[in-house]
Amino acid sequence: MAEFKPDIIVLPGRLETSIEEGSYVIMSERNFNAIFNDINLTIVSSIAKGAHRFNEILKATSVPRGQLSRHLRALIKSGWLSKSNGEYGFSASVYVVSNVEEVNETIMIKLMPNKGAFLDPVHGLVIFRDSTGDYCSTCPLRSLCTRNVKDIANKYGIKLHSPEPAEAYMEIFRNLILINLAKRLRIGSINLRIPGNGG
Repeated sequence: MAEFKPDIIVLPGRLETSIEEGSYVIMSERNFNAIFNDINLTIVSSIAKGAHRFNEILKATSVPRGQLSRHLRALIKSGWLSKSNGEYGFSASVYVVSNVEEVNETIMIKLMPNKGAFLDPVHGLVIFRDSTGDYCSTCPLRSLCTRNVKDIANKYGIKLHSPEPAEAYMEIFRNLILINLAKRLRIGSINLRIPGNGG
């Protein structure tokens, strides 16, 4: 069961795919928005449910072969997916939208805390952009999401202030960026790999 709304996508439940927890992809808004294409969402949902090889994804999605191939390439190029040993999977557990500016020969990377996605191996996939609206009051997944956000918040030691699950998911995401990514940037290092550039 999944819930697709204009600004939030929730695919709850145990993910049938391996992900490296604590891994991040920092992407442009354009690349992030690629996920909101109906075919791309269908592909990502099938991968989350355990389809990893091309023929498995083909069978799970019923997308024509040529079209599926193009969409998989686009999802890899945009940073959503990776491919290794003939299997497709998520490229990270947290996806962060960035805005890059060059000012006085200095590159400034601004992370956008209101757009992004995160995967939790037990609780599923959440993708959101901007305001999440009043989706929770009529959503059939409301009670499941309420449990999920509480469990995820406990896992990461985050105190939630938002009463609605959609807002709480965004709150968790902001904390993952502030607590984990920002801390790494301030006191540690991050290895960058730029696809297509020999990295």
